[in-house]
Amino acid sequence: MSTLKRKAAAEAGSEPKKIKQAGIMSFFGTASKSSDSNSNNNNNNSTNDSEPAPKFDKAKWVASLTPEQRKLLQLEIDTLHESWLALLKDELVTKEFLELKRFLERETAAGKQWFPPKEDVYSWYVFPYPSPHPLHRPNENNR
Repeated sequence: MSTLKRKAAAEAGSEPKKIKQAGIMSFFGTASKSSDSNSNNNNNNSTNDSEPAPKFDKAKWVASLTPEQRKLLQLEIDTLHESWLALLKDELVTKEFLELKRFLERETAAGKQWFPPKEDVYSWYVFPYPSPHPLHRPNENNR
């Protein structure tokens, strides 16, 4: 059956298919210069080479939190670097994230343990976890 396919392909065109050599950017296409300049002028989220990005002010952000948010986000405030807080600040105050923090607070108050331990929750950005199985339980053999 495969020989029939080869014959049909050979009859359809005798010249081999040409492979187009292009970079990855050709896949996405290019925008015209005029649309690029208009999008930079109209989009506040775009970065402009002449203007530096505003520096994140951790103290100002913390001061803008409600007392409950500040209490729930104390771990993030204490452990996350400012560069991460600048990127995650909007996500940290979402209804869903704060509800997750309330749930973990209730679990802790009920005497339940959760993994990884609270002090290691944000250790992923500091250094590699020393265990091949980072979510093992205490006194459990690392196999």
